[in-house]
Amino acid sequence: MSFETRMRGMVLVSLVGLFVAVYLLLYHLGYYGSLVCGSGSCEVVQSSEYARFLGRPVPLWGSLWYGGMLVLAFVGLGPAGGTRWLTSLLAVGATGGLLFSAYLTAIELLVLHAVCTWCVTSAILTVLIFVLATPWRALRPEASPGG
Repeated sequence: MSFETRMRGMVLVSLVGLFVAVYLLLYHLGYYGSLVCGSGSCEVVQSSEYARFLGRPVPLWGSLWYGGMLVLAFVGLGPAGGTRWLTSLLAVGATGGLLFSAYLTAIELLVLHAVCTWCVTSAILTVLIFVLATPWRALRPEASPGG
């Protein structure tokens, strides 16, 4: 898959993630009375002590992260696309998002025993961004000249 195709996919996935994060942030700030979730666990997760990180709502961090990844993907579609600094920044950002998402998922499963459908959606989108942002070609060993 070409770098440009990966960046186009990342624009789309980041945009969807940004909408999810902003929706959760608006709920957290009191603009929605209840979340459309299906499981009922979303409100348990969103009202828990773990719904804040460094004193700020987790959906705010998600909105900032998705927005940042969206900007980087747009930069990747321009003349800077494929440069070493950009691919490194994409990989670091995507890895950070993946680790934070894994932490939050572990809290849901192991501590709260409640799974938020929106959080799972965000986790899946984060994995997709990680796959699209990571330079997998650079991680593969070089083919030997004889093989």
